[in-house]
Amino acid sequence: MEYGYTVMQPNEPFEPFCSGKIFIDQTGNAGTPAYDELTHLLSRGDQVTIPSLTCLGCSLSQILDRWSRIRETGSRVVILDWEDCNAANPALMDSLMEYIHQIQDRLKQSGARNMIRRPVCASGPKPKTIPAEFEQVSEWYKQGQISSRAAAEQLNVSHTTFLRWYRTIPLMD
Repeated sequence: MEYGYTVMQPNEPFEPFCSGKIFIDQTGNAGTPAYDELTHLLSRGDQVTIPSLTCLGCSLSQILDRWSRIRETGSRVVILDWEDCNAANPALMDSLMEYIHQIQDRLKQSGARNMIRRPVCASGPKPKTIPAEFEQVSEWYKQGQISSRAAAEQLNVSHTTFLRWYRTIPLMD
């Protein structure tokens, strides 16, 4: 069987990336119920397609643990943004993951904790805090009284940030 797995923002547009059933966890959730469900279904010979290795976790140890959990079922992993991985022998990829795991263990033992704790997905700016005026400005935008650029200017954010907030944050009616 073919399956897919990814992690997405809530309300993010979704485009299927494989022909099998796709399991989706949401960013920010404490657990990974979709991943857990997927790994319970997997059996020898199945294939799991993921858009990027970072879908398996935000830290090296999460990625290694989740990779191992999938591979222990006898399933193959296809990573869409890493063609060399897909062309490689699965045993070679497992060896690479084991090597990375060993390096991580050595770093822990040597006290180089700062190299281990830096999450893979922590790069980029922190999300902006939504100002209190957002609801009123959004209402003006919804009614066509101002443009998205004017709304963004009033909130001191870019128009793309305003539009993202407007699409994802439910307004009080």
